[in-house]
Amino acid sequence: MAASGRFLVQTAIVILAAASLPVPRLIAAAPATPAPPLPECRQTSSAERPKATTDDLANCLFERLGGGRIRVTAAYTYASSLGRQNIFLGVDVLAAGNRLKWFGYRPAPITPSSGTASIEVVFGLNNPPTRTLITDQIELFMYIGGGQIFFRKLFNLRLEWQL
Repeated sequence: MAASGRFLVQTAIVILAAASLPVPRLIAAAPATPAPPLPECRQTSSAERPKATTDDLANCLFERLGGGRIRVTAAYTYASSLGRQNIFLGVDVLAAGNRLKWFGYRPAPITPSSGTASIEVVFGLNNPPTRTLITDQIELFMYIGGGQIFFRKLFNLRLEWQL
């Protein structure tokens, strides 16, 4: 038998042998548990309170101050042992999950225990790409001045910003 014929016979034997092997069953992964929905930043109070024993932010409220400005107020609990001074609340504005660089704010100082803090957010810094921009979330965070962020929380907030 020629070499090419022997190759065809050997290939056929390998294929037949493979066909007789048990076929592994694919095990379907359990469906992923959907992430809980993000809390909303609202124009009126929802009376949501932060957790009393851990760092937390709750009851996010916003007030429109103009086409390119809002005031965000949140109830907070600061329970960490990171010090009693130089602790602040900051904010990032997001669109489709991306943090945007065209917003500015003055950090709000927070104190140990709990309370409320307000931040005014301004659109139009760092050469924004358009005169109008739509965003869908904000992230409030607590941080040590000049240092690390130690708590973050996302809120849904769909807004149209204008210069």
